[in-house]
Amino acid sequence: MQFIPSALLLLFAVTFFCVWLLERRRRHLLFFSLAFLSVGGGTIVQFALWPPDIGYNTIVSAMLYSAGPLLLVEGVLARSGRSMPLALHAAWFAAIVGLLCYFYYVENNLQIRVYALNVGMGCIILSGAWKLRDLVRGNVIDRAMVWLLFGLGLTFFARVLLDNSSVPEDNIEAFFESEFWIWAQFTMSVLGVAIGLGLLVVACADVILALKVERDSDPLTGLLNRRGLQGRAARLLAIGKCKPLCIVACDIDRFKAINDRFGHAAGDVVLSTFAGVIKAKLRASDVAARTGGEEFIVVLNSSVDDAFSLTERLRREIAGRRFASLPADFTVTCSFGIAEFHAGEGLWDAIGRADKILYAAKRAGRNRTFAEGLQLPSAA
Repeated sequence: MQFIPSALLLLFAVTFFCVWLLERRRRHLLFFSLAFLSVGGGTIVQFALWPPDIGYNTIVSAMLYSAGPLLLVEGVLARSGRSMPLALHAAWFAAIVGLLCYFYYVENNLQIRVYALNVGMGCIILSGAWKLRDLVRGNVIDRAMVWLLFGLGLTFFARVLLDNSSVPEDNIEAFFESEFWIWAQFTMSVLGVAIGLGLLVVACADVILALKVERDSDPLTGLLNRRGLQGRAARLLAIGKCKPLCIVACDIDRFKAINDRFGHAAGDVVLSTFAGVIKAKLRASDVAARTGGEEFIVVLNSSVDDAFSLTERLRREIAGRRFASLPADFTVTCSFGIAEFHAGEGLWDAIGRADKILYAAKRAGRNRTFAEGLQLPSAA
């Protein structure tokens, strides 16, 4: 029975390792696997009393137990594109192992060793939660990850506070029969399963969200595709009921001629560069999508006047941009049509009106912006 916590931890280690083999770009899964492996190995070392020498056993178990939360925190940070400095890893590791060695070889005190190990592990995990505190304003998965880490860190302090009186100072046999040890085994099993399942749920949710983003995104430009734009329709329509909303239809002028003259690879560079300019100019609340070959739709939370000003900046920037795949003297231009969203109409109805205004701009000579309700300017 005493090896049940170890078996559960090692089972999760194997599970995360197998998932990592399928998704190797998600290296945080490997850190999770190694974290469960380290803590599981630490419990085996303690339960089996191997090595049998208490001093060596203390050092080995301290190293494994210290590595566990460090690897877990590194995995959680890696999931968000962050990391803990190697020097800080080494400092935490040396501090915990050093304290346990000191309170065995210099001042033999089992009680302080237990406190130092649990408080040290709790501090490592809470420091990781603190580094990710900004994610509490993120999506549900990010918030769950932060609170999962925070709750796990607090349990190490709770374990010491609730059962500190039952830990003997120097009697190993009494320690393995103490209330603290029994409670530690119980919490190790329960928390091991809870944290393991929680991290698996997060890992699965990450994969599902990545697939959804891939499904709804244009692979060349990184913008939304038609399906992705349709998926945002309900939210955009809700915004349009209470705030000004403008639909901008965009088209790269004579794009077919670019493909025919310079090749499709050059055309792809033009498309991706154009998308990059759009993304750089938009705010977080705006939406951009590539709905066809050289056709783009931008939804702006602004009035027609503001949308016109932004679109004109985009048009001028593209006209002045030089593309590595094209001759230095070749100019790429774009045309834009802007329609204000009307309450009660559908998103694609508004897009249809913006398209008509766009084609009016193209018929008028291209490289210009036409906007609904404004004097239609000439290209400049």
